[in-house]
Amino acid sequence: MERLTQLPITKAEASPEIANTVLDDIKRPIASHGFGGFWFQGIANSAYEDYRENNRGNLLTRRTLQSAAGVLASSPTVQQLHQQYLARVAATDINFGEALCLKSPYCYVFDEGGRPNKAKKLFNRYGVNTIVSWPLKNFASNAWSGRFTLLAKHEYKDLNLTGLEVTLKQAQMNLFEHFHDQINPYRQYKLFNKTAIKALRMAATGLHNHEISQELHITVRGVEYHLESMRNKLSASNRANLVHIAHQLEII
Repeated sequence: MERLTQLPITKAEASPEIANTVLDDIKRPIASHGFGGFWFQGIANSAYEDYRENNRGNLLTRRTLQSAAGVLASSPTVQQLHQQYLARVAATDINFGEALCLKSPYCYVFDEGGRPNKAKKLFNRYGVNTIVSWPLKNFASNAWSGRFTLLAKHEYKDLNLTGLEVTLKQAQMNLFEHFHDQINPYRQYKLFNKTAIKALRMAATGLHNHEISQELHITVRGVEYHLESMRNKLSASNRANLVHIAHQLEII
C-alpha cells in the first residue's frame, strides 16, 4: 500500500496549470511541519451542533455531514483513505463529531478503554500515526469555515507545529481563491434542487414569478413550489429574508 510521505497532489477542478501550481505551493510548506498528507474541506459553522443534535429536520444531517463532497485530498491515496474512513469508521468514531468543533485544533484519539479503536486500525494501515484537525476562520463568511485534516507518520510530540497556523492560513487563502465554490459546503451537499437555485437567483434580481417561469420554462406554480421549498429548508420568514440567507451562505 502506498504510504503518505512525498505523495503527489490530486488535481482539483481547475485547469491543470493552476491546480498544479496552487496545490504544489500548499504541499511543500505543510510537509515542512512533518505532515505527509492532508485533506481540506469547507465546514458549516453550525456543523458541530447539528451533528450532536442529530435532528433529521436540520438542513445538515449526520448523513449529509458524512459526505465526501467538496473535499480536496492531497493525493489519490489520501482520497481513498478518506472515503474508506467515511464508509467504514466515521459513523461510530468519536473523532468525527469532535473534529467538527471549530473552536480549536483537535488531535484524533486512537485508543479507547485501553484498546485501539477502528480509526487507529484503518489509518495505521496507511502509515498514519497522528491526525490533527485544524479549523481556520473564513473571514469572508459568518456561515462556514475551512478545515485541514493533517496526516503524519510521526507521533504528535515529534511534529513541528511552530508557525503551522500561518502556513495553513496562507494555504487556505490560495484554495479559496481558486476553488471557492468547490469548497463551500452549502454548494456541495446536494441540499438544494438546481432549478430552485436558478429560480431563487432570478428572484434575487427582482424578477416576478411569472417572469421566472418564462425563463425556466416551468409553470408559475412550479416557481412558487421551488421558492417555498427553499424558504422552508433555510427557515426564512419571507422572500426577502430567503434571498438574504442565500447570499450569506453564498449559494446564489
